[in-house]
Amino acid sequence: MKFNMILNDPFFIGICFFTIGFLSLVGFTSVYLMYFFKSKTYRYYSLYIATLLLFIITVYCKETGDYPLFTARRNLMQLVVDALQMISALLFCSFIYQAMISQDAKYQKLKPVYYSYLAFTVGYFIIMLCIPDFVRVSFSFFVITRIIVYLIAFFFYYHMIRNLKIVFFRYLFFATTFLFVSGMAALWDSTINANSSIYTGFHYLCFGYFFENSCFIGAFIYKYFIVDKEKQEVEHHHKVQLFSTKIEMQQETMSYIGKEIHDNIGQKLTLASLYAQQLEHENETPEEKDKIDNISFLINQSLSDMRELSKSLTDNSIENNMIYKLIEDECERVRKLNLFTIKFICHSKTITLDYQFKAVIIRIIQEFIQNSIKHAACKNITLQLDVSKKNITLMLLDDGKGFDLSTNYAHGIGLKNMKERTDILNGALKIESKINVGTKITVTIPLK
Repeated sequence: MKFNMILNDPFFIGICFFTIGFLSLVGFTSVYLMYFFKSKTYRYYSLYIATLLLFIITVYCKETGDYPLFTARRNLMQLVVDALQMISALLFCSFIYQAMISQDAKYQKLKPVYYSYLAFTVGYFIIMLCIPDFVRVSFSFFVITRIIVYLIAFFFYYHMIRNLKIVFFRYLFFATTFLFVSGMAALWDSTINANSSIYTGFHYLCFGYFFENSCFIGAFIYKYFIVDKEKQEVEHHHKVQLFSTKIEMQQETMSYIGKEIHDNIGQKLTLASLYAQQLEHENETPEEKDKIDNISFLINQSLSDMRELSKSLTDNSIENNMIYKLIEDECERVRKLNLFTIKFICHSKTITLDYQFKAVIIRIIQEFIQNSIKHAACKNITLQLDVSKKNITLMLLDDGKGFDLSTNYAHGIGLKNMKERTDILNGALKIESKINVGTKITVTIPLK
């Protein structure tokens, strides 16, 4: 009678199909996350969802298929249902354990509890294989094993309660709570109300699966869009710090080299110049005097060049000057080459920027000018700098040969360097180029 009621019960059939559909949707999401993140957390969750699907399908087949009461086939199906329940409980515990570790490595201290649960599950299946009829009909064995499952699961539950200040744990807490409540309701219905209930707690489990996995999806969405985003920001901040440290180290190294050139090599060249002057006075022979004059000239020229080099290495002009002056000085150096006309447009000479921003902008400009000299064969270069409350916009133009954006030129070292420097400050670099028309590069950097 009870079997026929479930067989023809639209509520039972409806809740089975609803749960299967919902878990299938969740399963596709978990498989995507597992593929995208390659994490044990999503792997165990995917296996957990797959086991729940098999459990629901098996219960549906057992209650609506050709499995009459008190037959060997129905007894076997009941054992399969019990086995799937135990496997799903183990996978759920594995998933929670891995999720807690992914949030904080300190939860690895729960490993002994997890392995104890694994050993308990293995023992359960050994007993099931050796004495299946005992497992199927023993009410006390059923109750004791389920209580053990709840006690071990509650141990993980307790640690989640202690860390509800972590948002991710709140989602896990609510999900586990729904599962506990539905599991207790199912256990109560299948024992206390076994004679009056036609579903023996199955419908409570289905409700629990729905609310539980809704919370888990919320946890994954939170982790994907919030936690991982914060991680990316931390990584970016770390990259910026490395960039700043690299610039500082380069500056210190150049300063050290400049001082060494000035103090060591400079003194030796000065001494060599004095010796040459002394030789010039001691030698009256015209031929020898000409040779000494040439040597003296070379030494003095080298000394002058060395002083200029030393000055450029020790001069921290980027830190000490406004961005307007830095770019204007760069343009002036280029004008002395008489290779092309260069124009700088900026509506304010008093723009104040941090050292990091100034260093990136100057290096990008130098890279662009160098590319234009090497490859563009241009006649005119225009640099334009605009600063608003939110962004720095740097526009670089030349009227050179240009290039096809689909070719290797678009991925050259110079452009790659510009892109990397822009990325350091979380900016955007846009390249526009047409053959025989010219190239335009727009760099936009947010002011944070």
